[in-house]
Amino acid sequence: TTSPANASEADCFKDCLKNCKLIAPKDPQYCQLNCQDYCEQPDRTDGLSGSVSSAGGETGIFGRNTVVKGEDKPPEVKVPGLDFTSGAGRKLIGY
Repeated sequence: TTSPANASEADCFKDCLKNCKLIAPKDPQYCQLNCQDYCEQPDRTDGLSGSVSSAGGETGIFGRNTVVKGEDKPPEVKVPGLDFTSGAGRKLIGY
């Protein structure tokens, strides 16, 4: 069950399975068993569902702290004369 406190946490098994299938696409049983074993560990710190903290989770681009799922946005930097929200600005950064 998901409580309101951990509603933003990604499901450990789904996240693990998705990443494992990228590494071992031809061995679904391997992913199934390994993800089950991984997610059942009581002392995980990956920030996924069932973990004790997010201290070992994925970090933002500066690597300072973990990124809460859904809040992983690039930093906002205001530089006079640069507007990345305009058509020309988005083209400059590849959007």
